[in-house]
Amino acid sequence: MKTALATLVVALTAPLAVTAVPGVPDYVMSDITENCLEAVADDDQATESDEDCIAIAVEKYKKANP
Repeated sequence: MKTALATLVVALTAPLAVTAVPGVPDYVMSDITENCLEAVADDDQATESDEDCIAIAVEKYKKANP
């Protein structure tokens, strides 16, 4: 049930959450967003928000791909 709910949330919010970020291709942002939404949905402790996860992942991508 939890996995189905997480999949539904990702399916409904991923297209809305992907925004253009300078220096990050759209397909990368889409992957980052999807991965973060899934990770946060699976996190029972709610230690990180999806926005924090996305911001951290984007910074890591930019550092690895200058």
